[in-house]
Amino acid sequence: MRYHKEGDAMLSHIVTGDETWVSHITPESKQQSLHWKHTGSLKRKKFKQMFSTRKIMCTIFWDRQGVLLVEFLPQGTTINSVVYCETLKKLRCTIQNKRHGMLSATILLLHDSARPHSAAQTQDLITSFRWEQMDHPPPPTALIWHQVIITSSYT
Repeated sequence: MRYHKEGDAMLSHIVTGDETWVSHITPESKQQSLHWKHTGSLKRKKFKQMFSTRKIMCTIFWDRQGVLLVEFLPQGTTINSVVYCETLKKLRCTIQNKRHGMLSATILLLHDSARPHSAAQTQDLITSFRWEQMDHPPPPTALIWHQVIITSSYT
């Protein structure tokens, strides 16, 4: 409804983000695998690379123009309202530096309703930034289920 009212200009104010777990490896580069050896030396055998079981949390925010902020949390850190608020503060600085003038208009923040996002501390910070929050759209299965209920009630 808001898009129909404001048009394409509204899309330029949407900032969205999410968190995900990222597995990582530290592969040996071609340069690292080269080393001095004698002509009679045995060839060095490269072992098959295996993905590490190490995972780190990655938070990413983007807008219509591209990625704004990618943040990797230190291993063992969990996202709570304090950590998420610090990320939002970094996001605000990034918007100020990368998207000049965008903060003078209203930022429409689109994020899910996870506990750190909906915590009172987070809500207070978003309000102090004078950002608006957009309702997260329901997952497609919820839309289909809703449609099935409506359709079956008319038959």
